[in-house]
Order: sequence, then C-alpha cells, then structure tokens
Amino acid sequence: MEVYYVQNKTSMIINTILMVIVGILFIIDKDLALELGFIVAGICLIISGILPMIMVKKADAMGIILIILGVILLLVPNLMADITTVVIGVVSIVVGAIIAYGGVKAEGSPSAFTIVVGILIALAGILIFMGDDIAFLIFGVMLVVAGVVNLITLLKK
Repeated sequence: MEVYYVQNKTSMIINTILMVIVGILFIIDKDLALELGFIVAGICLIISGILPMIMVKKADAMGIILIILGVILLLVPNLMADITTVVIGVVSIVVGAIIAYGGVKAEGSPSAFTIVVGILIALAGILIFMGDDIAFLIFGVMLVVAGVVNLITLLKK
C-alpha cells in the first residue's frame, strides 16, 4: 500500500489557527487547555488523515493511522493529558540533568551557562510534578508566538 501525504495551504492555515487557540488556552487554564488541546489535535489528525485520501481518491496506511490516532485522542483526552504531563516532566528532568552534566564535563573549564540551562530545564520538570503552571504558561506563549508567525508567513504566500 502506497502512502500519500498532501497538505495544502488551507489545512496549514487551519492547523496554525488551532495552534494559536491552544496556546491561548494554555495561558488561561492549563487543565482545560490539555483536554481541549487533545480534542483539537484529534480533530486535526482525523482531518489530516481524511483530506489527502479524498484528494487522491485512495485509502492509504498513513491516513488510516492518523484517523485512528485522532479518534483515540477524542475518546480519552484526559488520559492523554495526564500521560503527556508525566512524560514532559520526566523528559525535562532527564534532559536537564544530561545538559547540566555535559556542562560540568565540558572540555577545559566547566560551562556555567550550560550548567544553568540544564538546571533550569530540570527545575521546569520538577515544577510540572508539583502542579506549578508556569511551564505551561510559557509553553502557551510559545505556541501563540509560533502560530502568529506561521500565519503571517502563510498569508504572505
């Protein structure tokens, strides 16, 4: 079975607008953002799976996988939000520790900047487990900024 992937400008604009909306939700309320974010992601995956198959008038494995993943996200968004929060926390702690260790073991003298960045990333992971929403607030701002920049770029084309 061949895999077709087609993404047109309209679907890219829709995905970018949804990214901005999810970013705003993270700024307003982390828990609501995670739940609605996974619902929106599920819808996007379903659309991204269906549209290319409609355009080429042929079913393919990638489209079917995207549709299945989208349905899963729609059915259990809270579970996916909890899993994602844990994964982000664990990855942040591990990556932060690795970066800080790399700064300590840098050739020559230890790199203070690298050590500080590693510690801050690990701290963000710990804050996630403590229920601190600042990491998600920053993530929301980053989504909004990236979405606005993407949208401006897409509309110029």
